[in-house]
Amino acid sequence: MRALNVAKSAVKNFAFHKLGRCNVCGKISLFVCLNVDMARNNMYCMFCRSSSRKRHVAKIILSEVIQNTPSISCIPKKQSLKIYSTDTNDAFYKVLSNYDSYTSSIFSPNIKTGTEIHERVFCQNLEKLTFDNETFDLVITEDVFEHVRDYQRGFSEVNRVLKTGGYHIFTVPCYFDRPTLVRVDTSTDEDVYLLPPEYHGDKIRGKILAYRTFGIDLFHFLHSLGFETRVDFSNYSDQKLGIFNSYVFITRKVFHHESLSVATVDPSYYQLHSSGN
Repeated sequence: MRALNVAKSAVKNFAFHKLGRCNVCGKISLFVCLNVDMARNNMYCMFCRSSSRKRHVAKIILSEVIQNTPSISCIPKKQSLKIYSTDTNDAFYKVLSNYDSYTSSIFSPNIKTGTEIHERVFCQNLEKLTFDNETFDLVITEDVFEHVRDYQRGFSEVNRVLKTGGYHIFTVPCYFDRPTLVRVDTSTDEDVYLLPPEYHGDKIRGKILAYRTFGIDLFHFLHSLGFETRVDFSNYSDQKLGIFNSYVFITRKVFHHESLSVATVDPSYYQLHSSGN
């Protein structure tokens, strides 16, 4: 039934399909649109199944971190940069899973954190990563941190495991004209819903709670951790890569602020940020 629905959506949105070269698998491909209003999360490559968002992340990796490389599939296997991604069932994993320098993870509450499930595939909790300090040159997270209960600890952990000068390339839902919209008060051990609960699809657990939609205060927090941060918004020239309606955060570790590795949130934060206005 799902395949039939996908086929129907592809036919319905045929006019929005786009021919181009995929910067993940490197092939000339038709990027298939299933929902024009959510193009960021589809426009799938026919070969590697990368989405518009995934290719935008790839664009930043290839322009900022591993330069002079036309696609993720062309990254030299013996290159020295160590990469960590929090996804194991995506186009990056298909291309890079046999690279010694590539590590990925899932999160499951039923598996002990740090367990190596497959070669270089671990169960990890972003709030308590088990990797050593300054292990990676690049960390990739896509639409993950809105689901991390203690996002401050999570970002601090990413900072800790990154080498100085390393990059965290990530995506999150974000308002760029207002503060963070807090949906759940996590200042105590019990979740307190400030707004009707919002769930997003999850490949492992079916659905997962969104604790917040980030806002402009995220930039200040990342700066306080020791990150330089900017955002790349997709433009017309990106369409040849099948990138539409997308934005990607680019953070570079300048230093590690040790005191924020166990950051806490002032309870007044929830009163200030829970309004949808």
